[in-house]
Amino acid sequence: MQPVNTKSLLAFIFGQMQKLDAKEITPQEAQAQSSLAKQANNVLTYELKRTFLQIQMQRIGANIDMSDIALREIESKPLTDENFPGMGYPKQINQQN
Repeated sequence: MQPVNTKSLLAFIFGQMQKLDAKEITPQEAQAQSSLAKQANNVLTYELKRTFLQIQMQRIGANIDMSDIALREIESKPLTDENFPGMGYPKQINQQN
């Protein structure tokens, strides 16, 4: 599996829409892929909301160290066990350029 970012996910979705319009895939296949894309989008939305909440809590005086607040950059990380422990990914991915 290759790493995916927002731009490539959007390109994939548009490609699937074109395939559906050209009747290259069934509506059921398009629906299944749409559901998976929605789940991926939910993860990205969660990361934004998490960071926003931490910043708001710091503003109201909650005991949060500002150095711990960061928008976790997950899009460019390879799917490895080091980056996502316990998910069954390989220890390292050999990237060929």
